[in-house]
Amino acid sequence: MKPIKKTVCLFLLACLASCVGTDFLDDPIVGEKIIIASNTLALLPSEKFQATAEYFDKYGVKQNVTLLWQSSNPTIADVNATGLVTGKTPGQALVQPYLGDFLGPQIQVTVVSDPSSVATVEIKPPTSLTLSLGTKVQLEVVVKNVAGTILLGKTIEWFSENSNILTVNSTGLVEAIGSGIAGIHAKVNGVKSNIIDFDVTGFLRKANFTQAGGYIAKGSATLEQVKNTGAITLSLSADFDTDFALGTFIYLANSTNGSTVRSNGLELGQIFKDGAATFSVSSIKPTVTLNEYRYVIILCKPASVTFGFADLK
Repeated sequence: MKPIKKTVCLFLLACLASCVGTDFLDDPIVGEKIIIASNTLALLPSEKFQATAEYFDKYGVKQNVTLLWQSSNPTIADVNATGLVTGKTPGQALVQPYLGDFLGPQIQVTVVSDPSSVATVEIKPPTSLTLSLGTKVQLEVVVKNVAGTILLGKTIEWFSENSNILTVNSTGLVEAIGSGIAGIHAKVNGVKSNIIDFDVTGFLRKANFTQAGGYIAKGSATLEQVKNTGAITLSLSADFDTDFALGTFIYLANSTNGSTVRSNGLELGQIFKDGAATFSVSSIKPTVTLNEYRYVIILCKPASVTFGFADLK
């Protein structure tokens, strides 16, 4: 092998050096945001607190800019241009940083005259803010006085900001019943908590049929939860096509094994012809949820033989 000439090596090194530190790729745009240290604050009248916030540009880079502040009710909690919050009279107000027309998150300020009374009501953030229809999540609340001491034995009231999407019972159990974004908050002695916003997804599940055992199974199945009512229906597509035997039935199940389907699956009804068909799943099993079953099964019931299945996504 011939040695590389020194002049060639020097040329390559020069080219490499000229590229170091140069970035020709555009930074991804992630959207500007303002971050605050806490979204709740409790004060006594005349007590002061210095609120802080940081601004990040549309590329996610922190910028040293001057943020301004505003209060929703200065007679309860006043704030100056630099974020110094002053408690005025008992009640609740929202304090918020901003830059031009861009608003940051709100700090809920509670002013109390009695140091031992309820000052902050905070819902602990759940592990996920995304829910599928029919799922439930238990929320918990921490109640404190102005000194930060936890107060036990308080009566908690729960509220959904859109009961067509989320319901919440007296213990803080939230259930997703409709598609969309909605919030949950709580109150203790009239003091409102932070708001937990959930994004409810998974309005429907759909899959194409796969044949089994050499039988015909074509078309698709759609399992859908009706918005607002929460009722679940199963629909077979217009191009649905299958074999028929002594008794061909549609099931929901978590197995494709014919015997297991017949014993543990949910029977929706018998079919006698190809083409579109709709089954009211909720009328057969009122407690059913959208994600309870994995498969739609075409079953020859007398022989416990699976003709085809659709693996719902």
